[in-house]
Amino acid sequence: MGIESANAASLKGKVKVGVKLAGAIFNTAIGFAVGGGVGAIQAYILKKGKKEAARIFTKTVTSRLKAWGAKKLALIVGVSVTTALNYLDIGTNIARQIDKRDSKKNNGYIDIY
Repeated sequence: MGIESANAASLKGKVKVGVKLAGAIFNTAIGFAVGGGVGAIQAYILKKGKKEAARIFTKTVTSRLKAWGAKKLALIVGVSVTTALNYLDIGTNIARQIDKRDSKKNNGYIDIY
């Protein structure tokens, strides 16, 4: 048996991140971006307001998605963040909103490729 090399075409539909894991990663990244842990997210929203929080959260989540190689999904983050700001668990709600719009909608995973 030989070793097969992977390319983007062979990975299509196979690389995904669970919504709960993505939400936890987004919460952590946003928490660090606003200068504290996950608990600092709500305080940041109250202090800076939803508009500024949405700007920072969008920037943070977009950079994380781009690092994962999901540049197309990064385009919908603004809508996802705006919707998620109405809930307490910002990261998981962003992940759910992205899952609603990725290639395999509402399957519980963010499909990267």
